[in-house]
Amino acid sequence: MSSIGASSNSAGVSPSESSASVPLGQALALWSLGWSVGGIVLGGLIYAIAPTDGGTGTVTLGAMAVASWTCLVGALWMASKLQAVGFWRLYSVQFRWSDLVGIPVGIAAQVIFVPLVYLPLRAIWPSTFDTSALEETAQELVDAAGGWRTVLLVVVVVIGAPVVEELVYRGLLQRSATAKWGRFGGLVAASVFFGVIHLRPVELPGLTIAGLVFGFMLLRTGRLGTPIVAHAAFNATGLFALLVTTK
Repeated sequence: MSSIGASSNSAGVSPSESSASVPLGQALALWSLGWSVGGIVLGGLIYAIAPTDGGTGTVTLGAMAVASWTCLVGALWMASKLQAVGFWRLYSVQFRWSDLVGIPVGIAAQVIFVPLVYLPLRAIWPSTFDTSALEETAQELVDAAGGWRTVLLVVVVVIGAPVVEELVYRGLLQRSATAKWGRFGGLVAASVFFGVIHLRPVELPGLTIAGLVFGFMLLRTGRLGTPIVAHAAFNATGLFALLVTTK
């Protein structure tokens, strides 16, 4: 089947056939640099100077996200230069029509897999894992949105976040961890890390499961196309549910 997007390189090898990966120590160091500068330094600066009235939460989120993503993509670019491997090939960036299977997979992860994980947790710790606690951050953003801010929120959550996060956590870190610890070890390590780095303990179980789903898609296809589509569908489903219930 024909491919869509960046699917070839000068050697004539598709990203799905590439075994190149970044050494895990180097991958973590570059991730730390990009995440610290973009997320902590620039993100903290933007948050500090952002106005606090007029429903600007979505705008602030967008600015912080762009700053963080720019630094993370810069770290990915540095890794590709250090490895002397083309960016698209190194991170297995390739799309095919078959990647659309990620849509039902992402929806299922949001409405079936993640809720199932929280059933026993909610039974044991009902207040800690209450639905309102899980949705608190997203609900605040939806409440602050409206009009063009809703469009901005959709772009950030459904397009930007899936692309950048899959490049970083599956394209870079999972593939680096897999090269060191094998397919299962790399999948689990990257998925747990993906959950932890969102910095909300209540979301850790659900985001780890989501990471396992996206990571499994990478293992099955050898490309980032399906994980990106699945991630976008996962985020879109959750955001749409909040937008509908809020109106």
